[in-house]
Amino acid sequence: DPYAVLGVEPDMALDEIRVAWRAQVREYHPDRLIARGVPEEAVKIAEKHMIAINRAWEEIQETRG
Repeated sequence: DPYAVLGVEPDMALDEIRVAWRAQVREYHPDRLIARGVPEEAVKIAEKHMIAINRAWEEIQETRG
């Protein structure tokens, strides 16, 4: 469920969902984690999570657009 991935409710406004998506992108972006010195394994996990975050956002945009 794309809403569960982003931690939002289906009845939220698209702008609110965008805010949640951007917050997750900031938190899990591999470049930020590398800059903080996070271990490589954690960066790889974050990369997979970023893919899920972006897919969820795209799916929500498509169904609402």
